[in-house]
Amino acid sequence: MKQNAIIFIPLVVFFISLIPKGNTFAQSTHLTVPDSRDLITHPSDYSRVVRSAFKRNTTVGLPTDVTYSTLMAIRGWSDDSGGPAHELAFMQTKGIRYRTGTNAAGWSAWRRVLVENVQGNVGIGTDAPGERLSVNGNIRAKEIKVEANNWPDYVFQENYHLRPLAEVKDYIKVNGHLPEIPSAKEVEEQGLSLGEMNKLLLKKVEELTLHIIQLEERVSEMEKDSI
Repeated sequence: MKQNAIIFIPLVVFFISLIPKGNTFAQSTHLTVPDSRDLITHPSDYSRVVRSAFKRNTTVGLPTDVTYSTLMAIRGWSDDSGGPAHELAFMQTKGIRYRTGTNAAGWSAWRRVLVENVQGNVGIGTDAPGERLSVNGNIRAKEIKVEANNWPDYVFQENYHLRPLAEVKDYIKVNGHLPEIPSAKEVEEQGLSLGEMNKLLLKKVEELTLHIIQLEERVSEMEKDSI
């Protein structure tokens, strides 16, 4: 009995030492962000966890003209069988980027998350969008619909003043482009509006059609006089 007591007492002391003290069970109200700025992470570092980190951009392959980023990382499973790991980088001036990765292949390239800037503009391939959507590159689409007002059917109204061809000739000689059409320099510096340009081009086609009709009428009169 004495020998059993000698064994029992140390066990009680050991288990008492495992009981949490103070407010260990209190719910945390903060997520700690470790300063791991020079440590390279790998997708295998995230196994069914959510982690945050403060990183130097050169360490994780983000644009180097910005020094630091705060990262959030998550992986729903412990290996590649449950899908890739994900990292989200909050940058100082280059927006938000994300990448995915697997244990076998490593990380993919960083991709930009499209978000509005403080002016409400979205940029693709540009950090300073000046329009609601600014794209630094080509756009491919099956159809683009542009809203336009004041469509130039007014050219065919009887009270429309059709500029004489001699006047058009003088204008071209002085300015090097058609009246109302922007010059090459203006387009190069400012770009052009598809809706506005389509209106102008249609207007010139309609004016040209009227000139052709007038010429045909003159030719017909001349033919009659020559008979």
